[in-house]
Amino acid sequence: MLPHSIFVLLLTFLLMTQCPNCNVEVHNRGLSVHLSRYCKIRDIATTSALAERRERGEAISEATRLEDERRQEEQREEEWEHLRQLRQPRVDEVPDIEMEPRPSGRPNRQIRLPMRYRNEVPVLPIPAPPPIDRDEPVSALGDPPDIEMDSDDRSSHHSHAEHPEWFCTDTDTFDLFREYPHSFPTYDPEHSAYFDALCDSSAFQHVDGDADYERPWYAGFGQSLEAVHHDYFAPFLNATVFRLMTWFYNSSISKSLQDLNCLVNDVILAEDFCREDLLDFNASREASRLEKAQHDPASSIFSSDGWHETSVKIRLPCEKDKFSSEDCAPEFEVNGLYYRKPLEVLKSAYQEVAAKTFHTKPYKLFWQPDDDEPPERIITELYTSDAMLQEHEKLDSQPNEPGCNLETVIGAIMLWSDSTHLASFGNASLWPIYLFIGNQSKYIRGKPTSFAAHHLAYIPKLSDTIQDFYKKTFGRSATGAVLTHCKRELMQAVWHFLLDADFIDAYQHGFVVKFPDGVSRRVFPRFFTYSADYPEKVLLACMKFLGRCPCPRCLVSKDNIFKLGTKFDRRHRTRNSRVDNHPRRSFIERARELIFVQGYSVVSAAIERIVGTTSVAPIRNAFSEKFSKFGFDFHSMLVPDFMHEFELGVWKATLTHLLRILYSYGGTAVQDLNERSYETCSA
Repeated sequence: MLPHSIFVLLLTFLLMTQCPNCNVEVHNRGLSVHLSRYCKIRDIATTSALAERRERGEAISEATRLEDERRQEEQREEEWEHLRQLRQPRVDEVPDIEMEPRPSGRPNRQIRLPMRYRNEVPVLPIPAPPPIDRDEPVSALGDPPDIEMDSDDRSSHHSHAEHPEWFCTDTDTFDLFREYPHSFPTYDPEHSAYFDALCDSSAFQHVDGDADYERPWYAGFGQSLEAVHHDYFAPFLNATVFRLMTWFYNSSISKSLQDLNCLVNDVILAEDFCREDLLDFNASREASRLEKAQHDPASSIFSSDGWHETSVKIRLPCEKDKFSSEDCAPEFEVNGLYYRKPLEVLKSAYQEVAAKTFHTKPYKLFWQPDDDEPPERIITELYTSDAMLQEHEKLDSQPNEPGCNLETVIGAIMLWSDSTHLASFGNASLWPIYLFIGNQSKYIRGKPTSFAAHHLAYIPKLSDTIQDFYKKTFGRSATGAVLTHCKRELMQAVWHFLLDADFIDAYQHGFVVKFPDGVSRRVFPRFFTYSADYPEKVLLACMKFLGRCPCPRCLVSKDNIFKLGTKFDRRHRTRNSRVDNHPRRSFIERARELIFVQGYSVVSAAIERIVGTTSVAPIRNAFSEKFSKFGFDFHSMLVPDFMHEFELGVWKATLTHLLRILYSYGGTAVQDLNERSYETCSA
C-alpha cells in the first residue's frame, strides 16, 4: 500500500485544476471563485468582451435608427406626393400684374405695415364640398358634383374600408386644407359659420340666425331649469302666489323695514301681480303644494330634468376576518349620489341647438404655405387627432346594425372631474363630473357663454359614519389603509353605477338621433379623454398615490423619473405602457381573494407581492369591467391636466424652488426679480 502522505498528495493533484486564463493551479471546487474574484486576466478579457459587445450593440442601434429615419422620410415623401395628387387647384390665385412706376421713378410696390401693427381679421373656413356618389366615377382632382341625398344615400357604406381614398378641400386664406377619409362629410358645421362666431367685439353687427348657436345657460343642468324659464312659478298656480311665497321664505324671521320694501317692490308692484289670484289664498295649502312637488313624478321642476338621487354600496374588508366569498362581506351604503344618466345627457346634447356646431366626421388638417414644400400636419381639435380617425376607421369597418342603413357618427366624450371647496372656511365642498362633446370645437367649448359643459353627476364623499358602522360590524375601528381602500372603491362604484346597461347597449349598437340638417344618424358614444388632477387620476386608474410606478399611463419607476425628456425615457414609456389585459385583471382578482376570503390586510406583504410591482391597488376598475370586451383601454383616456399638473404642479413647484434659492442667496436677488417682472408686465 502507498504511504498516507503519498496518497494525500496524489489525491490533491487529482483534485487540482488549472485556470484557463492565467494558468494558476487552483482547487477544482475553487475554480469558479478564482474566475469571479482573483483572475485578473479574466477581468481584462471580460472587459474587452463587454466593450466589444457594447460597441456592436451601439452600431446595431445606430443602424436601426438610420433605417427608421430613412423609412420615415420615405413615408413623408409618399404622403406628400399623395397629397399633391389629391390637392385641387387653387381658385384664389391672382396672376402677377406689372405695376406702373410712380411719377418720381420709384417702383410702385405695395407697402405693408409691420407685423406688430397688423390686425389679421379671421376669415370663415372653406366648407367641405358635398359627398361624392361612389356609383359615379369622379376624380379626386375634379369638382365634386352637387347631388341630392336622402337618409339612405347619406348612409355610411362600410365597404369604404376597402377603398382608402382621401379627399382634400380647397386651401383657405391661411393655407390650411382638410383631408377626409373615403368621402366628404354629409354635414359640415362650417357651412353655417358666422363671422361673429370666430371673434367678438362691440362694434360687430349681430347676424340674424347666430342665436341658433347660443345654448341657454340652464341647458347644462337638465330640462327642469328650461321648464322654470317658461313656467317659472311652478309648482304654484300663478305668479302672484309664487312671489308672495318667495318673499315669505327668503325674508328674515324678525321682519324689518327692508323686508317691507321687498314685499312692496318685488311682490305688490311686480308686473305679473294680480289681486284676483289671492282670492281664497291659503298659506298652509301653498306650503304643502311646494312640499309635495319634489315627490310628484309630474312635477316640471323636480322630475323632468333627469336628475336622480341614489346611493352606492361598497364592500368592507377587515384583517383576519374571513368570508366564504367577497359577496358575503358586509356592505356600507354611501348616500347622496346625484346623477343624470349618461345616455340621456348625450341624447339631449345632440338634440340641442348647439348640435349645429358638431362635426360628424374626423379629418386631417394640413398647413402648406408653399406648394413646393411638403404640408405640415396640424392637430388642434379632437376630431383632427389620430385617435378619433382610428376609431372612425374601426367603426366604419364594422357591419351595419340589422335593418339599419344610417350613417354612423362617433359621439366623442370628454370627461372632467374636480373636487372643489365652496368656501374659504369650513368643509363645504362638491365633487362634480362634467361631460363635454368632442365633436364641438374647443373655441366654442371654451366660451363661458356657450354653456357647453353638461353636468353628469356629483360624487359623494365617504361619510364619517363609516367608522361607527365598521366598529359595530367588526368590533374595531377602520385603519387608514382600510379607509383609503374604501375611497378607491367608492370612486369605482360611482362609475360602475353610471355606466348602466342602456349606455353599454348604446356603446355597442349606437342610438339614432335626428341632426339639425334633418337627417337621422346613428351615434356611437366613445370615451377619449378624462381630465383630472393627479389624486383623482390615481383613483380612476386604481393605483397607489405616488407609488413605485407613479404614472397612470406607463410603468416608469421613481428612480427613472429624472430621465424625463431623454430618448431612454421616451422609449421606456412607449415600450412599458400600462395595458388593461387579462393578467392585470387576474392579479387583482387574486389579491381580492386574499383580502376577503383569507383575511389578509390590504397592505400586507402578500398583496404587495401580487400588485405592488406596478403600484396597482386591489380595486376593480369600472371602465375595465364594462368596456374591456370592446377593446377599450381606460389608461389611454387619462390625459395630462395642464392646469393641475403644470401650472399648479410642475411650474408652481419649480418657481417656488427658484424663489427659495434667491432668498437663501440673499442680497437684492428677490428685488431684482421683482423689478424684471415689473418691466416685463409694463412692456
